[in-house]
Amino acid sequence: METFNLSQSYPTQDIRKRTSFLTIGLSICLLAAGISLFFLPGSKSESNIDALRIVVGSLLAGISFYCLSFRACYQAYAGTGSMMCKKSLSFRKDQFPCLKKHLEDYCDLPAIPSEESQLYLQVVHSKDNQYAAFQVLTYTSFLYEPVTELCCLKGEKASTFMKNLQASHGFLR
Repeated sequence: METFNLSQSYPTQDIRKRTSFLTIGLSICLLAAGISLFFLPGSKSESNIDALRIVVGSLLAGISFYCLSFRACYQAYAGTGSMMCKKSLSFRKDQFPCLKKHLEDYCDLPAIPSEESQLYLQVVHSKDNQYAAFQVLTYTSFLYEPVTELCCLKGEKASTFMKNLQASHGFLR
């Protein structure tokens, strides 16, 4: 059986793909505004307002297509519908005891190989901190390989874990 690798995908049992109808609506409005700029009557004066109108219309249409293509869908925690965030923290060899102490309350950590010079903590969490999944990885042979099994936390446990991690490592949402 192959071990789940958090650096490559999300845990499918708790995370679902959602569609942002707000983004779709705003993109359609931007597209309509951009196209309408192309059909405005040209100015009779010798100013550059027509060129500006075409550039702004093209820019609005481009932003609209980008949002429709890449921002309309997102990953969300199935329990609350909150958007997911992914963080990666690196730990040097001298920080391994701190990492082990921080994670031992949440999962069983195997013995960390002494030849490892750096480990990576991959964390996927919801913005409302009601869900967190983490895994310790090592970088070998141009791939991130799991050192620990995937650990998923929900509710108050996930919130406490994220607060402690943010306090100790200072990253923001």
